[in-house]
Amino acid sequence: MYKNKKILAVVMARGGSKGIRFKNLKRINGLSLVAIAAKLLKKIKIVDVSIISSDNEKIIKEGQKFGLKKIFKRPKSLSGDIVSDYSVIRHALIMSENFFKVKFNLVLMIQPTSPLRTTKHIIDCIKLFFRKKGTTSVWSVN
Repeated sequence: MYKNKKILAVVMARGGSKGIRFKNLKRINGLSLVAIAAKLLKKIKIVDVSIISSDNEKIIKEGQKFGLKKIFKRPKSLSGDIVSDYSVIRHALIMSENFFKVKFNLVLMIQPTSPLRTTKHIIDCIKLFFRKKGTTSVWSVN
């Protein structure tokens, strides 16, 4: 929780990929991309809940192994190449609010394919989001 605001982190990791098959399970220094994202989120104490959103059981199990909560398996209709991030995040938010019986004030979209992201990047984004009145989103790019 940050400034009495509930924060949900969603690790988005679908199984299908045109370029690299099961890319979210590929390893860097012995850890999968999903594991790297999960371990990073574990260090950020102001994040209330971290979940995995995937259509693939192997990826879901990998996320759970490193502390991500599985509250649903992403439907195939939200797992294709042309599905918007917004649709996936919206689904995860609705499912999470229903499951945890809480209203989240902020949703973090965590993509495993950005393994160089740091806790500072995420915390700075959260602080910026709540500091700037009227802000609807913050995006970090490196």
